[in-house]
Amino acid sequence: MLRQHVSRRQFLTGGLVATGALALSACVPAGAPADDGAGDSMASEEPITLLFHTRLGTHADWHISRKDLFEEQNPGLVIEFDELPGNEMYPKIYALSASGTVGDVVWTYLNNPPEHKAKGVLVPLDDIVAAKDFDLSEFWDSLLAAVTLDGQLHAIPNHGHYGTTAYYHNKDLIAESGAEAPSPEWTVDDYVTIGQAITDPPEVWGVRSFGTGQEHIPSYLRIFGGDAISEDGTTSLLDQEESIAGLRWLYDLQHTHGIDPCQCGDEVANNYVAGTVGIFNTTTGWIGRLNNMKNDGDLEFDWDAVVGPIGPTGLRGSQVSAAAFGITGNSQHPSEAFQILDFYSTKEDGIEHVFFGAGSPGGRKDVWESDELNSIHPIFRQHQEIYPEGPRKWHRPANARTSEFVNTMNNNLQAIWTEAVIFEEGVEQTHLLVQEVLDKDPLV
Repeated sequence: MLRQHVSRRQFLTGGLVATGALALSACVPAGAPADDGAGDSMASEEPITLLFHTRLGTHADWHISRKDLFEEQNPGLVIEFDELPGNEMYPKIYALSASGTVGDVVWTYLNNPPEHKAKGVLVPLDDIVAAKDFDLSEFWDSLLAAVTLDGQLHAIPNHGHYGTTAYYHNKDLIAESGAEAPSPEWTVDDYVTIGQAITDPPEVWGVRSFGTGQEHIPSYLRIFGGDAISEDGTTSLLDQEESIAGLRWLYDLQHTHGIDPCQCGDEVANNYVAGTVGIFNTTTGWIGRLNNMKNDGDLEFDWDAVVGPIGPTGLRGSQVSAAAFGITGNSQHPSEAFQILDFYSTKEDGIEHVFFGAGSPGGRKDVWESDELNSIHPIFRQHQEIYPEGPRKWHRPANARTSEFVNTMNNNLQAIWTEAVIFEEGVEQTHLLVQEVLDKDPLV
């Protein structure tokens, strides 16, 4: 296969994943897809056009690059793409759903399926999966659990990862500092030591981390045995000793050790690419992009990546995370629309879009263990070896108030990082306000 990949400009302008969206009050009831088998025969004389609301950037670039192949493999079906910026995607989808004009296939992250269902966006897929004999066995159990609502599957994963567990490092800066490079057995103390050796403010910083986001925060807290929210989604755990230890670690990186200029994500990736950051940690979604940039001569330093450090009690953080695609209650062709979900969730797609530079691999065991994928970088198999049970579960509000929960947590954590409040009071305030959200009536 002829592989294409993103340029340095696309990398720098692609943006980071938005894990929450503004909640809208409008909603319509979800319709149940009636699978008449038409998708299998593809016998319609007129082509069936399917509208796919995808996320603007490298993800959409990848989806569009595969349009011709999809239509070749699915005669009689045509895809149209609606490319939506990450921070506008959910509000627009909810508004389209409320007006009855939403398309056939939508994008969701693991924090959002309950909200999507409550607003009439996602419908159950079990009947279609059974009719098409679609194989779910290769997907991680924790990933399928996150897209299952009330015992029914509502989306098919497109890509997935273990959370904020990939620590990218500038080998040149580390070597110049005299510090020892990270290894798979490194600890949180090693992380600080390396950061201290590299930091040379105001230009060069030892580490950059993310102090907000439901994708990032639980991965950090779990290193220390804590978490942001209980598994049943009803209780904030931010007041627990272990969770506070994780938050204190993030705070100390900035305000005690002075190795992270701010717990903010706006320019973290760009700073790392510019060569001014020693260690930048996020998901495995940057492996393919950095690999392509280095091969093209657009990265001026040697880089590497390693799985996240071990905490003081021997734990590492992980949290399954993914994008998944679902079918709307508005779709007139749910069986045919499922072909899009199938096409973009195969083993081949899960490997090839990493070479393209479009994010983390498919959330399938056969993708992460493949020799082809690990020829890019061994961190994928490294994750499987360190986390033999797969990534840990994604926890989210039981009342489906995901956007409100994430926004409340983010805003109050940011007040801590900027020292608008003192640490102890800020943590207590964050915990109480998040719990208020979790105590509200379910979103309907």
